[in-house]
Amino acid sequence: MEIVATAGTRDRRAAHRPRPIDFETLLGRAAWTRLPAAVQARFAVHRTAATTLYRGRMEVRASLAGRLIAWLCRLIGTPLAPWTGDQVPVEVAVYLERGALVWDRTYRFAGRAPVLVSSRKMVDADGGLLEVVRGGLGMALTVTEEAGVLHFRSRFYFLTLGPVRLPIPGLMTPGAAHVVHQDLGGGRFRFSLAFEHPWLGETMFQEGVFADPA
Repeated sequence: MEIVATAGTRDRRAAHRPRPIDFETLLGRAAWTRLPAAVQARFAVHRTAATTLYRGRMEVRASLAGRLIAWLCRLIGTPLAPWTGDQVPVEVAVYLERGALVWDRTYRFAGRAPVLVSSRKMVDADGGLLEVVRGGLGMALTVTEEAGVLHFRSRFYFLTLGPVRLPIPGLMTPGAAHVVHQDLGGGRFRFSLAFEHPWLGETMFQEGVFADPA
């Protein structure tokens, strides 16, 4: 028996298929050209099928509330690093998977098993940038270029249940996220991640320097 997909079926499948990420389009041509060539190359990796591996060391800290949130999130797949430390070795693998740009961060805290934090960046139907972690938690992001530095800021959080996205009140999250990617030259860059809660203040902060693959 032959099964034929109708036009409506194809349209529904296309609607659920992640759209390719084009950071030049998200930023605008003028902002994109102000970025250093090394940053453009790192964020054009989604145009290839290869996996790119970055290695570095990070300062990983969290408040008591932040550590509690990270531990609770282990119930849905560890979307946040549950430990803290200085000069923590971290590997970041970036690759395409079913149209989404995956960032797999492996933390190697001293005396503990490696911790994998995985997130998927994708573009929604309205052209906005989304980041979704394991367990279906996600953020809508705004990406900007400021003095040659890339900034990602969360706009709101949501929980994905099949095709439905349920909004999550900001007070029930680690707080507004701010990610910075700053090129340092010589094939190195600084990555920082901070969460600022309206009541609890800074709940988590991570910062480190990474190197491009040889």
